[in-house]
Amino acid sequence: MRDKDKKLTRREFIAASGAIGAGAVLASAVGRAEAAEDKPMPKRVLGKTGVEIPILTMGTALPVTPPLLNAALAEGISYIDTAQSYVGGKSEKMVGTILQKSGRRDECFIVTKSTDHDPESFVSNLDGSLESLRMDSVDLYFLHNLGNPDRLDDEMMKTAESLKKSGKIRFFGFSSHHGNMVATLERAAEVGFVDAVMFKYNFRDYDNAALNKAIDKMHKANIGLIAMKTQGGAVSFADSVDKFKAKGFNPHQAALKAVWADERIAGAVSAMKNIKQVKENAAAARNSAMGFEERQMLREYAAETDHLYCRGCSERCEVALAAPLQIAETLRYRMYYENYGERRRGRELFAQLPAEAKQIEGVDFSAAEAACPHNLPIGQLMNEAVQKLA
Repeated sequence: MRDKDKKLTRREFIAASGAIGAGAVLASAVGRAEAAEDKPMPKRVLGKTGVEIPILTMGTALPVTPPLLNAALAEGISYIDTAQSYVGGKSEKMVGTILQKSGRRDECFIVTKSTDHDPESFVSNLDGSLESLRMDSVDLYFLHNLGNPDRLDDEMMKTAESLKKSGKIRFFGFSSHHGNMVATLERAAEVGFVDAVMFKYNFRDYDNAALNKAIDKMHKANIGLIAMKTQGGAVSFADSVDKFKAKGFNPHQAALKAVWADERIAGAVSAMKNIKQVKENAAAARNSAMGFEERQMLREYAAETDHLYCRGCSERCEVALAAPLQIAETLRYRMYYENYGERRRGRELFAQLPAEAKQIEGVDFSAAEAACPHNLPIGQLMNEAVQKLA
């Protein structure tokens, strides 16, 4: 595909395989899930790893039960993403116990992450993860939420190579939803030893020039790309949900399909809370082509609510404040609370912030709002967030 065509595809939410001519509307989620059981889960190659992964992958930031994980595997969702920090440090143990008892480890592509980014801790943390997972190795090992491009240095390259030679990991990479994410993605494309990256990406990012430039560089470098926070652009679908339902699908399926329409992306991570969500998302994956009406509704919705969506560029708004608030983190936890329906998780994460980061009474947000390139009413959003999360 020519570069010109590729940019048009992203901007217009059209998949390279001819999404306009494909079925324009996703039918009833549950009914379609039943009808699509005979259709295999679509797969894409994860960059230079050469491994085919399902376009829908299983996130485990929420508790995982045997019925839930087995339902995902039954749908062909075999890429399992976990981390040392998920579910209060219990996620890896949950995943490991379930797979050991079921004997289905070999069916899965297992990913875990270290929140410690210095090489020595990165190595020692892996041993703890393997013990929790009850495994001898993982398929992909990430630096968790990396925001420092300089961390991708020769020392980290040697560390990754050593872990591969030891047989404890197959591939190396990092995740990022950091305020300095774009610069970190750019660096990944330059160093040559990053196999895969998971980063924040949703339908609002189609026209983000800086992010798209970084994605293009990584794609050209053959780095495997995984999208996360795909629902983060939703803000609130409350005012638009009826028109999506009228077309036979829900807005969360549409948000996933918008990501899959970008052929640079190998897969999208989804933390599914119950079997119903597993089936709905699997149905969307099996019918992932974006129709014109779906694209148009998402674009209209994005335009109407653009002023409410925080993109996490904290290096601009927080620096402008006289108070030590964590705007991006607070609004991210609000996103979990409102858009993902993870109220408990949002409140628990907010509770872990330093006390001074939650003291907004009397704070003048005008400088932060002036610094925001997207004109967000930061004061209003922060006050609403604290009321809901505190």
